[in-house]
Amino acid sequence: MAKDSIKVRLPGLGGQGAVTAAHIAATAADTEGYYAVSNPFFGAEKRMAPSESYVRIGTVPIYDRGEVIYPDIVMIFHPQVITMGKSYTMPFYAGIKENGLVIINSDRDLLTP
Repeated sequence: MAKDSIKVRLPGLGGQGAVTAAHIAATAADTEGYYAVSNPFFGAEKRMAPSESYVRIGTVPIYDRGEVIYPDIVMIFHPQVITMGKSYTMPFYAGIKENGLVIINSDRDLLTP
């Protein structure tokens, strides 16, 4: 069976652009003819508070708007998501699918053995 959707989780901190990036990704996918849904999840609206956004992109209509439990891609927007556990989903890689992709915005190697 062919894969008909991609699910992305974007944990970050307030002010880092995770919510905006999810919206841009969904809008770009929609513009290219795909079905797409993005939704943010955050508590107190303040800078550096944990936030998380989710994007679903597919070739078939998408009806699910909840949290992405089993992402294909996890995009980390700030190192403190890993180093200080500032994420609503802990550990940050929880539920990632086999052969999933983790992208970390950091100039340091945060995943050393």
